[in-house]
Amino acid sequence: MSYVGWAFVAMAAYGVTAVLLKLALKDIPPGVAVVITNLVLVLAGVGLVIYRGESFTAHMTISRPMVCVLLAGLMLSLSIVSYYIALSRGPTSVVVPIFAMYVLVATFIGFAFLGEEVKPTRVAGVLLAGGAIFLLTR
Repeated sequence: MSYVGWAFVAMAAYGVTAVLLKLALKDIPPGVAVVITNLVLVLAGVGLVIYRGESFTAHMTISRPMVCVLLAGLMLSLSIVSYYIALSRGPTSVVVPIFAMYVLVATFIGFAFLGEEVKPTRVAGVLLAGGAIFLLTR
């Protein structure tokens, strides 16, 4: 499957995840839910590594990629814990669109620091996404 196909799988799965979490967080504290869902994620990740015959030890070095992975882990932790707390306190229809604005953050960073091409269609997409989030949170 191409990266676009995988992106659509991720989009659909994450959308369902938000609804399931909202239902679960009525009775389960956000911290407990973070641990349980991420335990499942770790097990899935280990399964993927084993299935693909990849090695953890080959990558356990002090290197720029490893620093990036560790920093990404810290940012992901902050993101997911905050997301779970927000979902436990607010409506899904407001929390999820705001959370989904990470797309704009990543897009701006891609343009500013990764040298990704700024095209009129991409700028229009960012503006439309921002407008959609604005409307969805009203």
